[in-house]
Amino acid sequence: MAEKGPHFLIRAFRDLDTDMKLVIAGDAAHAENFKAELRDLAGDDGRILFPGFVTGRLLEELFSNAYVFCLPSTLEGLPIALLEAMSYGNCCLASDIPENREAVEDFGFTFRNRDVEDLREKLLNLIEQPEQVEEKKKTARHHVLKHYSWDTITDRMEALYLSILGR
Repeated sequence: MAEKGPHFLIRAFRDLDTDMKLVIAGDAAHAENFKAELRDLAGDDGRILFPGFVTGRLLEELFSNAYVFCLPSTLEGLPIALLEAMSYGNCCLASDIPENREAVEDFGFTFRNRDVEDLREKLLNLIEQPEQVEEKKKTARHHVLKHYSWDTITDRMEALYLSILGR
């Protein structure tokens, strides 16, 4: 769970002067100490919410109503949560690890991995410039549906298999 970087996000968010909420969604078995550390980091800041593992309608509501989706991971494969957030038309801010940069391309924003100050500055910029957020929201969904939808992926896989077979 620590590799998802929520501790960086909480540190960055705590210093922002905003009435927006920070929702830290997700859970991890056998990570009770880390989850306690996160709650300690959040302290008495009522803007920071921990709903735990979220699925279904609540997850759809979170994605549909997010101002910005942030993925501060230090380690990823293909970041499915990031792609899912973009598919909902979210403006995304992610750490600049190669996997996140590949998914976001120019359709979201990145910050320097593990850099709380850079993350804070990027969050503040997005809060203060809603027109940038709206611009990315308009393009993110189209980008993901064009390049990462199951239809696109299966078409590419079929073409690959056919090329291997010489067809």
